Amino acid sequence: MTKRCIYLTFVGGNVPRETNYRWGDEVSTNRYFQLTALDWMRRSVIPFHPDEVWVVLTKRARELWGTAPEEGKLSLREQLYAQAEHMGILIKEVDFDQEPCDQSVWRNFDVLVRKLAEVSEDLRSEAEVRLAVDVTHSFRYFPMLVLTLLHYAHVVQGAELDLILYAVETGDVLDLTALAQLQQWVLEMHRALKGPDASGVERLVREVKESVAGRDRSRRSLLGPLQTFSEKWNMLWEALRLTKHFEVSSAASATIEALEECERCFMQHEDEMVDFLPLSRILKQVREQIEPLCEKEWMPLMLAMVRWYLDRGMIHQAYTTMRELYITEACILAGVNVFDHDKREALKNLAYAQRGEAKRASDENESFFAIISELSQEQRADISAFQNQFNADIDAVSQYRNQLNHGFFQKNLPKTRETKFRDRLLEFVRHLEDFKKPREGGHI
Repeated sequence: MTKRCIYLTFVGGNVPRETNYRWGDEVSTNRYFQLTALDWMRRSVIPFHPDEVWVVLTKRARELWGTAPEEGKLSLREQLYAQAEHMGILIKEVDFDQEPCDQSVWRNFDVLVRKLAEVSEDLRSEAEVRLAVDVTHSFRYFPMLVLTLLHYAHVVQGAELDLILYAVETGDVLDLTALAQLQQWVLEMHRALKGPDASGVERLVREVKESVAGRDRSRRSLLGPLQTFSEKWNMLWEALRLTKHFEVSSAASATIEALEECERCFMQHEDEMVDFLPLSRILKQVREQIEPLCEKEWMPLMLAMVRWYLDRGMIHQAYTTMRELYITEACILAGVNVFDHDKREALKNLAYAQRGEAKRASDENESFFAIISELSQEQRADISAFQNQFNADIDAVSQYRNQLNHGFFQKNLPKTRETKFRDRLLEFVRHLEDFKKPREGGHI
């Protein structure tokens, strides 16, 4: 996919003094930072190569824009157009409102949004829009407006941020890109922590790696482990969404290992990557969510899965997992392979028989009786005690589930809300958590 790269800069209302601007080891003396930034981009000192320069001008700034700072010197407008012609790029002048009121802020926001929308419509899906923003000579509120604008444009129009530059009075040029990226980190991490999908985090890591900030060597040393972690995390959440119970524990352990590699990298490069410190705090919350899913025993693992589903409103997956947990525990008590389909069915039907549903049991083939007859008296007693203790819970949860799914078409049946079904499932979870004890043969 091709790119349309836009350098957005702001012309202030005062004539700046000559300054020694510094970016890494590079030093450039100039009155106007825009000229220095473009020259650095031309020479790949800053690895951003614009196709267009958008110059934001208020009424006052427009007067200075075309006026020479002193006799015998060229105006900023003349110099910038000459440099743009030399680089083969376009310049677009964007008028801004300078009234000191709330409405003025929103009018200016709308101006930039409409300009970006025009670019997106012009390109359709043939190219992506990438932005570098210079906030040096802007309004005091402009950095906040830019952060909000970039977040909005990313969500609505798919625009990507590569760089935010700010040249302070001493001449040091600051890279503020991490502030905007932190907004994205927080948003995607929140989605992954509260929802069943971590693909947004995986995508964001790729985007940051492709941005100018991501090309910094110290940042890349962390972005590699972060990409591995985000991929593992997304695979774990996918296993949970698809109720692949047998994959969850190993996927969770692999994710924790990748997370620990990120933490080690943070510790090794802590002084160089302070902008990643807020992210490291969020990763602690991620660890708290994943660690219960590393369980090697079936009952605590599946109970953790049920809670994960309920926290995300996935009550049908929670119900399915709870039913499977019930049969899995019976398999463990019977000392049989939890993946043996015939034996799982036999123990399920044993539970039906104990609840007086003889029809369900007698409908099964002869293997049901053969499998049950293989169990010792002690195993049958343990299974019966477990099933008798939780039969009432299973019945109640099943009734609520049927009422929730099919009650609309049945007259004179009580209506069940999702919240009531969820509360009943949580009650069942608490009963099972009280019951669980370390048992041999219960490991994955």
